[in-house]
Amino acid sequence: MSIPSDIRPLVNELYQVLNDTERQATQGLFALRTAMSLFPENEILMQYFSSISNFQFCVAGTRLQAENIVSNILLAGVPDEDVQKAGDYLASLLHMAPEVKIMLEQVIEKLEALP
Repeated sequence: MSIPSDIRPLVNELYQVLNDTERQATQGLFALRTAMSLFPENEILMQYFSSISNFQFCVAGTRLQAENIVSNILLAGVPDEDVQKAGDYLASLLHMAPEVKIMLEQVIEKLEALP
């Protein structure tokens, strides 16, 4: 069985946002580690590290939720009502994902503004 055609674009968009956010977090951590190597005791840098790590954790958790939902949809005999509920939940995840991405962008902008 395949992902229903009305849910497939939702899943693809969610994975794209998660991939973009994860890539951005990785780039942020790389830049942050460089700064932290120069100032290892800087509390602000430690807070940024914590924030970016939390964003990565959020992305991983959201991805896992989406993968579980998709695998449940693919089971044989899933009622249409359950597929609809799964689609609604995926949509809610998709609406939350850009918020995480925006918060991550704000942290990275603050990091880049540091001297």
